[in-house]
Amino acid sequence: MKLSLEKSSNMMGAVSLASPNRHTMSLMSDDLSHTIFEGDPTFTRIGLAGQRKTLDETRVDLTVNNLSRKKHKEELMSILLEEEVPGVENALELFESFLQTFQSYGAEHQVFNQCAEYESKCGEQVTALHKLIQMAPQGHSKLAQAQELEQELRFERDTWRLVASLYQDRLNSEFQDSEMESEEIWSGLDDATSEDDLVRQLYDKNAIIRQAQLVVDWLEQRAADVYHDSHYSQAEFYGDAVTGWENTLHSLISKKRGISTDNAEQNLVTQMDPDAPNRDQSRRLHPLDKEDEMRLLRSVFARLRCGQLDEAQQLCFRAGQPFRAAILEGWKLFHDPNMKSRTDVANTKESPSGNPYRDIWKTMSWKECENVQLSVEERSILALLCGHLKALLPACPSWEDQLWAHLRAMIDHCVEKELRRCVNYKRQLQVLPDEYWNQQLTVESIFSTLAASRDKNLVAQGRDQYRIIQRYLIMDDVDGLLEEMSSWLSKGDSWSVHLRPHMLRLMAHLALFFRRIGRGSSEDLIGSILEAYVLQLVNLGRTDLAAVYVAQLPLPEDQIRLYAQCLVMVEEQQELCEDTERQRLLYLAHQVGLDVNAIAKQVVITLCNQGGNIQHINDASLQVATSAEDERRIRSLSWLLMDPSMRSQLLIQANTLMRGYLLRRQIEAVKLTFKLIPPDTLKILSEIWESRTGLTDLPTEVAAATREYLSIQAYIDALDAFQEWFTRFHHSKPKKTEASVQQQRGGASAQLSFTENLLKEQHLKQHQVEMLRWQAAVDSLTETAIDKLYNVLLFPDGGWMADSVQFEDENTPRQQQQQLLRQSCIPHAALLLCNVLTSTHRHSQCLELANVVASEQQSLYKVCSAEQLGQLTKHLRQAYVKLLDLGESP
Repeated sequence: MKLSLEKSSNMMGAVSLASPNRHTMSLMSDDLSHTIFEGDPTFTRIGLAGQRKTLDETRVDLTVNNLSRKKHKEELMSILLEEEVPGVENALELFESFLQTFQSYGAEHQVFNQCAEYESKCGEQVTALHKLIQMAPQGHSKLAQAQELEQELRFERDTWRLVASLYQDRLNSEFQDSEMESEEIWSGLDDATSEDDLVRQLYDKNAIIRQAQLVVDWLEQRAADVYHDSHYSQAEFYGDAVTGWENTLHSLISKKRGISTDNAEQNLVTQMDPDAPNRDQSRRLHPLDKEDEMRLLRSVFARLRCGQLDEAQQLCFRAGQPFRAAILEGWKLFHDPNMKSRTDVANTKESPSGNPYRDIWKTMSWKECENVQLSVEERSILALLCGHLKALLPACPSWEDQLWAHLRAMIDHCVEKELRRCVNYKRQLQVLPDEYWNQQLTVESIFSTLAASRDKNLVAQGRDQYRIIQRYLIMDDVDGLLEEMSSWLSKGDSWSVHLRPHMLRLMAHLALFFRRIGRGSSEDLIGSILEAYVLQLVNLGRTDLAAVYVAQLPLPEDQIRLYAQCLVMVEEQQELCEDTERQRLLYLAHQVGLDVNAIAKQVVITLCNQGGNIQHINDASLQVATSAEDERRIRSLSWLLMDPSMRSQLLIQANTLMRGYLLRRQIEAVKLTFKLIPPDTLKILSEIWESRTGLTDLPTEVAAATREYLSIQAYIDALDAFQEWFTRFHHSKPKKTEASVQQQRGGASAQLSFTENLLKEQHLKQHQVEMLRWQAAVDSLTETAIDKLYNVLLFPDGGWMADSVQFEDENTPRQQQQQLLRQSCIPHAALLLCNVLTSTHRHSQCLELANVVASEQQSLYKVCSAEQLGQLTKHLRQAYVKLLDLGESP
């Protein structure tokens, strides 16, 4: 097979069992036993000279190692006891690791380095979880989810391994026509072309066969990883003896010597050749040997399933059955390098490799596969090597095993077909049965067969999300995969809470991988997957990772919407989001090129949303308390304080919030909102606009927001001034002492002593001083309240809460709210002013207010209802009567 395939196999990281159509495995030497024991850790050579430690040194080393292992075990056990689900917190580090990898390998030519790094990161977590599970007590109550997590990460690691293997080959051969006519493929062949030469060219030219072999290699490495974790820690059940069926041999020797045997040793075979157990069905092996043989066959098949042909042959030798190791040699392709013209001077001959009578071996192996007298294990081994799918499937219980078996049979069939058609054999080949040639398999038909299986467990495994992803990858159906993954997002929480984020991470990075290599044609599907992953990151508290993935969305409006949604979730998750956290999240967005100003605006719009219809309270004298939700809305304005360039949006959004609060008469909420706006906001707006344009007049929208802001400020100032006057006038007036009252009434002070009369006079003078001070304060507060209330009534350029410029749309929600506020707040301010004037006996000024309300210049009467005008007229009538009583001219 070609060298590139060998490189891809090496990249998979395991020694693969080559299919019968490949010649990449190292051949067994003539003296197999010469190499077997060199790699056997259980084999000890006699007379090995080496330095030996003293007994004391050995004891010290063992003590240190035991203490180190004990400490490590205690640390792992503490993790098991402290964490709710052991290993989950460490596994969540994969989100940071994947982001770092995504950013580190940003160039297009580094895309497969990126995949390899993803695989490595997942593999590290799988190893850590596996060690943790092994160290825990059997049946530990917290291990179930940890085992599920290990399995999921193992699936993810294997998926990235498959992606790198397949798509590296697909991109390398993108411009190569894999559907050439056979005559065009084999145009360079001649009579000296061997089976090995032809298979090399077949793998070179036929991408379907080559990629099917890559999938086989991948499946074999997956099996090798699982086998290593589950079996390599156990001792092998074979000794160092090289004699097979030793119990049967011992019984036969004992019988020959006349030594009595037990009932278990009756009806044993009389000969020790490999065919003896099958030649005479009335004879059998010793039960212990039969048990060892079944164990050996299962182990050999397991090693072959892992692609470890050499290890399988070593097991056969170690069990004393070298004939089985020889059987495993029969499928290999024949190649004689001496048939080609040589240019070396020495003209040395090289040894041929493979089996020149492979067709005979294959025919006999096929017949043995149909021999029901053989065990299932033995038939499955032969079926694997000769392409007998029907005999191989019973030994393949899982979805991966079944896929591996079908692909092996498909490759074997394709290779055999081309060999018999194109290689110039010097003899008549053995004819294979029709059943072999009827195995017309394709990748699509294989998956259809697996989906239609009668085995419910097999079908259920095929519906697993990871296996579905792998199926689409093998079929190279990227659009179908994106559609499938996108459909999972609308199915709700079908995964366990702590497992689902890892699936979303795989989906998101697969989508980004396909976009980078130019295979993802649907940006909408990729965008939906990225959005789901970003929101999941926020739910997990990994908001600082979200900005990079949001920036991968192609449309700026989608980026703004999604990142704003993330920040809204952060604000809602935290009881009190600090300004430093807000600034950090916006800085992360700025680092990846997101529109920070638009994002902050969208966040505030979302958080400050008060609903479609704001409840309007007509009674302006009422005040509604501020709720926790209102406080959260007000705090959300802080997102617009991060940058001075966002002050215009701050003013617009704050005005929107305050209008709603005024309509609901939440005066304290209005004041809290107003305090959040920096006092220098209007100055900064003018400076920024002038520096940008050189103009002093603000744009229409900003000018309208500025005027609205000043209107609210005037109203708040008026309410505060009235409240301060009201409190001082009604609740702070100095009270007279009882003695002062009696003295004013002309009480009998002659009965009091001189000292008592003097004390009463001092109290009276003190009261008079306090009254003067109070009256002065009241007069000052009265003037202030009158001025502030008139500021509302006589607001310049069109009146309070009225735009000084005309907008194209004059019926917007903003303008409707402004009109409602004019209808409630202006009459309220007029009534408050009447209260101040009549309470301080300024009746003439009260009548002047009537002229202001009736003036056509301000047209205040137009915003007053009949009821409000009636209340105002009542106050004016009382003032008029008071003036007449005092004899003053109205």
